[in-house]
Amino acid sequence: VGVPGENIGAIPDAGAINVLYGSASGLTGTGSQAFWQGAGGVAGTPESFDNFGWTLAAEDFNNNGFADLAVGVPGEDIGATSDAGALNVLYGAGSGLASAGNQQFWQGAGGMAGTAEVGDNFGSALAAVDFNNNGVADLAVGVPFEAIGTIFHAGAVNVLYGTAGGLTAAGNQQFWQGAGGVTGTAEGFDQFGLALDAGDF
Repeated sequence: VGVPGENIGAIPDAGAINVLYGSASGLTGTGSQAFWQGAGGVAGTPESFDNFGWTLAAEDFNNNGFADLAVGVPGEDIGATSDAGALNVLYGAGSGLASAGNQQFWQGAGGMAGTAEVGDNFGSALAAVDFNNNGVADLAVGVPFEAIGTIFHAGAVNVLYGTAGGLTAAGNQQFWQGAGGVTGTAEGFDQFGLALDAGDF
């Protein structure tokens, strides 16, 4: 459950997530968890208006039989670049989600396509499925306010691929209208990537 407006101490709208587990009688608060940046080893630092938990997508990104969780943080500042956006990933285990081995991604880091720019809001939408049919789930990340050259808020989508070690920036892709054969033309305020879904169409 995303709680993007959660205050962490005196830090407004830093964001958090709650996790509820199923039982024979349905979901229960017993054994529930809460995660936020900087707590229990989760990558990142809670900052004002990060909105950790704005979007969520669950799939098995490392193919170990346990569901993992991608968490969009579209208000994340990257250095002095405000609201560039980021993505946190928590991995599942026999005892549930855990911060062990968690990851954080943003544009321009670790080979990720694109550059962290003011107001990109990377992570505003997420969708997970196995895009390359190799048995491991992959993740599409919406960047609806991405500028394409000088075209303001045209929007883009980044794609990360799953491996036995989890999601990786290796071989990642970026798409926008008019590039690489994608139908359409990048125009101001198109906001390509504001909503995402995934399936075997």
